[in-house]
Amino acid sequence: MPPVQALERPTPAADLAADPTRPLVVSTCLLALSVAAGGLILATGLAVVGWFLGGASGSSGQAVRTGALVWMSAHGGSLQVGAVTLSLVPLLLPLAVALLLLRGSRWVVASSAPAPRLLPPGLVVTAAVIAGAATYGTVVAVVGWGVHLTGLPGGADSQVLRGSGLTVCTVAVALAVGLCAANGTWRDIAERREWLGAVTRGAAVGVLAMVAVSTLVFTAALVLRAGPVLAIGGELAPGVLGGVGLVLLCVATVPNAVLWTASYLFGPGFAVGTTTVVAPDVVVLGALPAYPLLGALPAPGPPAAWVPALTVVPILAGVLAGAAADRRKQASSWWRQALVGAGAGLLAGLVLAVLLLASGGSIGPGRMQHTGPLLASLVAGALTLTVAAAAGAVAHGALLGWRPGWLRRPGWLRWPGRPALPGWLRRAH
Repeated sequence: MPPVQALERPTPAADLAADPTRPLVVSTCLLALSVAAGGLILATGLAVVGWFLGGASGSSGQAVRTGALVWMSAHGGSLQVGAVTLSLVPLLLPLAVALLLLRGSRWVVASSAPAPRLLPPGLVVTAAVIAGAATYGTVVAVVGWGVHLTGLPGGADSQVLRGSGLTVCTVAVALAVGLCAANGTWRDIAERREWLGAVTRGAAVGVLAMVAVSTLVFTAALVLRAGPVLAIGGELAPGVLGGVGLVLLCVATVPNAVLWTASYLFGPGFAVGTTTVVAPDVVVLGALPAYPLLGALPAPGPPAAWVPALTVVPILAGVLAGAAADRRKQASSWWRQALVGAGAGLLAGLVLAVLLLASGGSIGPGRMQHTGPLLASLVAGALTLTVAAAAGAVAHGALLGWRPGWLRRPGWLRWPGRPALPGWLRRAH
């Protein structure tokens, strides 16, 4: 009797992903197009739902255009409402897009065919980043100009190109980080260039420390000033549907408020209109728009005596960045430790400066066209983090490699290897 042949089982999806056929460039373009289309569909869908729940006044096409305008504003496209230009970007939406691109980069690498041997991997990744960013930027430009050419009041203004350009840069950075981390390119670079990995690691710690503390300070301000915040919301009387929209708008601008708080901690502070300043040493305000989050601003005049002490936060963040950069870097001398720490602090300062610049913009006519962190805050933050990180790296190396004879090194400081120390710190034997 002939043996019974086993039936072939269907190939699971995991096996299909293990044998990809699409080039990396094609997968990256598909990811960018999917994220752009998904965000646009979500924005227009919410606008149509709001139009329907609000009584269906006007046309559904106008509701779709309103959703497209909201989507454009999240990508840096300035809106023209009458004679007023609104250029402030609610940063929660771009951050969500960047997170989706970072997470989607894993799928791109898993579902793409290996690069041809004749092409270096770096060139393939670069081509994929450029193609994906161009695809996303093209969608933004097409939607922006399409809305603008309708002549609808409140349509996107002539700065659509500005929005598409900012989008291309943001998407390119997100894709480059995601693809390099997913395919192991960044790990290989960090192993070959140890100082680069140390600088990047320290910068990440510095940025996260500043953002975390700024979030805590902003949350404390919201709690302490809950009365004015709720009073502004009550005076607006937006109704149920308008209240939901107002809450969503406030949530979308929370990252802006956190970055403004970081500017406050750097010292020079931020402005909420021309000739205004909110800083640890002085608060000068004028008439403000009826926006709930603005109720968390401190009262005008000199602050409490303890408030200027908050400016020590950037120093501590810089020290943490320097210590993190020096954790695995076995430098041959203390000045190299200082250089690595200074590089980490400078990179953290530059990243925060870009974020601070993106957090400001115009929120109304006249004096409200100038809001956001002051330029002096960007400079002060970068300098503070650079100097503090250099000092933190040297101090961290000193704690690892030196101690008085009577002091036993704690267990958490017993790491393999000891960095070289300056002569005046070496313990005599």
